[in-house]
Amino acid sequence: MVVVAMVMAVSANAQNPDKGMSWAVEIGAGTELEIGGRLQKNFNKYFAWDVAVLKYAFDYNPSITWYDWNTGALYKISNNWHEVTIQTGVRGFSPKYYKEMKAFAALDMGYGAAFGDGWNSNHFALDFTIGTYVVKGLYVGYGLGVLCANGNHTDHLVRIGYNF
Repeated sequence: MVVVAMVMAVSANAQNPDKGMSWAVEIGAGTELEIGGRLQKNFNKYFAWDVAVLKYAFDYNPSITWYDWNTGALYKISNNWHEVTIQTGVRGFSPKYYKEMKAFAALDMGYGAAFGDGWNSNHFALDFTIGTYVVKGLYVGYGLGVLCANGNHTDHLVRIGYNF
């Protein structure tokens, strides 16, 4: 399904980058290291729907204690762990303020899983990004990721991506 969506996005994007389907790849670094991609439905030059956002993150040295309500176990998470999220959301763009430069904001929500050293947890995931396009397609911004389950875990990142 993801492959079909990506093929559709590439062929649709060749016609008009402000309308139709497009896709993007992104990396982020901060309190975690993440890579991801998204399929984006552009309605016009100011508004888009993030149809599917898939991210993998390597969270190094988190400092939280996690209580698993299902098993009653208390986990002290002091090792490296992994997060996988699938989300959907909205994305808004400003008018261009210089050549191809325009600001944007995105809010995505969905499902996430965190796992590491013999434990795992499923949870609600929320992601907020603000930034600017530097040149056509290339953008940079600040990202805030929140995992909400039995306790909240937040990550702050600098994100760099390219929208095809």
